[in-house]
Amino acid sequence: MMHVRLANWRLAWQRQWQRHYTRRRLRDLDARLLDDVGISAARAEHEARKPFWRR
Repeated sequence: MMHVRLANWRLAWQRQWQRHYTRRRLRDLDARLLDDVGISAARAEHEARKPFWRR
């Protein structure tokens, strides 16, 4: 049972880290790349400012 809890915790941590990393990387994208993925600069900044635990 403990290994299942540990696996669930690890998966949750990985998701949160990925969310944090992805949001911070949005700040590095220029206007052309943001346009390619269909996100405005304002939306990218809004997402980048969100804490990792928010969806």
